[in-house]
Amino acid sequence: MSAKSKLVINIEVDDRTVLFPDGKFLSHIALHEGAVPDTGGQDSDAVRLEGVYLFNESRLGPEIASLAVEDARELARSILDAVFQGRTQHVLSDSAKVAVIFNPNGFVLRFGEGGALRELFIGSPAIVRLAQGILRMADRLSAPPAH
Repeated sequence: MSAKSKLVINIEVDDRTVLFPDGKFLSHIALHEGAVPDTGGQDSDAVRLEGVYLFNESRLGPEIASLAVEDARELARSILDAVFQGRTQHVLSDSAKVAVIFNPNGFVLRFGEGGALRELFIGSPAIVRLAQGILRMADRLSAPPAH
């Protein structure tokens, strides 16, 4: 059992935040600590993004994406680049394929590809809060263990 307590960061989003392919409107995005298998077969720390839906009678699972700490940190950087530069950015690694698509009225985050593709439509103020939350969680997961 870890000496650190589990942290959940809730990011408030606005009424323009929608997750596809299922068309679920979100009230929040919850960031959790998680684990992803690395190339050596071991589990490494990860940042999990989960949607808190306004409705979900179809019982869709909450997971949007799970990213290794370095990929999560790179995603937050790409989000801020997209906001400040006003152009699309990408996060590509062995374990992550994420596009941050800039649009004049907001952003689309595309996680994965093919049948696993998840698209998150999100407005400008909320996407900056999301980047801050991701960086906070990545910072926590990167902290050295307590004695």
